[in-house]
Amino acid sequence: MKLALQIYSLRQALAPEQIADTLAKTKAMGYDGVEWFGLMGMTPAALAEITRNAGLEFFSVHISIADILAADMTLLDEMAAAGVKYLPIGWLPEDRLAGGSHFAETCQLIRTYGAEAARRGMTVLYHNHDFDLAKYGDATRLDALYDAVPADLLGAELDTCWLYSGGVDAAAYVTKYAHRAPVIHLKDCVAGGGRAGFMPVGHGVLDWDKILPCCEGAEWVCVEQDEPSGGLDPFRCAELSAAFLREKLS
Repeated sequence: MKLALQIYSLRQALAPEQIADTLAKTKAMGYDGVEWFGLMGMTPAALAEITRNAGLEFFSVHISIADILAADMTLLDEMAAAGVKYLPIGWLPEDRLAGGSHFAETCQLIRTYGAEAARRGMTVLYHNHDFDLAKYGDATRLDALYDAVPADLLGAELDTCWLYSGGVDAAAYVTKYAHRAPVIHLKDCVAGGGRAGFMPVGHGVLDWDKILPCCEGAEWVCVEQDEPSGGLDPFRCAELSAAFLREKLS
């Protein structure tokens, strides 16, 4: 497994004049790559260049339902040419989740977009939040989404904190979808869940001795901390997560 940072964790330091320095610091912490939460106003080629100049892999860029609705094939071509491998959908609004009025339409849109991405050598993923774990029939809304769209058109980017916060066993859920989860978000939190407070990986309540072995089939494990904790700045939080994981994964 390779270790990445979802650069959203350091979003306060991503002004154009800051990006190169922020990426250099990320590399120095021990990360192998970064996952972007958008193109930062750049072309895919330019963002790839600045990422690789820092010694980091450019492998994943989050997309939104707006991107899927736009279905910009030229942008998909540019993403593929820049070396993007994964396109995780960051979240879906309530009406597009299972049980929502636009769920069936959304699944069809994802199938079509996923097929176009696959033709270009990329894989669309879905990044879950706690609300995706709401009950839907005998399962969850996340299960319903993965049941509705084939694994070759929609992979999983499971987020451990949001699994825990949604009331499911994070390790069991990662195991359940390991076959379609090339990227897994490693995120920790306080006992009340992510909405009560986030923590650096290894410094919260999640059971990493149980979770990490379930991630062994993933290509990337990706640290994300939505908000810093304990009076620490975001860089220190990212550094603590990297240190913990480097020791655990060595």
